[in-house]
Amino acid sequence: MKIKVENQFKTLEEIVAHLKNKTEYEISIRPDEWLTDDSWMLTPGKKCVVVKKSATAGAKIEFVNDNTIEVNPIAPSSFINRVVQNGIIAFIVYGIIIGSQKQVAKEVEAYFVAE
Repeated sequence: MKIKVENQFKTLEEIVAHLKNKTEYEISIRPDEWLTDDSWMLTPGKKCVVVKKSATAGAKIEFVNDNTIEVNPIAPSSFINRVVQNGIIAFIVYGIIIGSQKQVAKEVEAYFVAE
């Protein structure tokens, strides 16, 4: 989901600070290694905020432009992320874990929409 944030958040660090006041989940800035619905290619050097509930359930927050962020459900674990990207096993694993990923993403979205 894309969320307009106007001047509230200009950096990933400001997003992290905001979320640390809202949730107990693990929050970090990491190199972006997750392929999401709108991005089928990774950009070298690009960073994102990762909200981690568990190894299989989390959300990725990235800037789309200066005043818009996008929140996507992800598997925060690099290993799990690679497992769900290729092959028939990927579809099975993805089907099992996508529900919890979407739940975390919706929680994170609510922290920005309610502002």
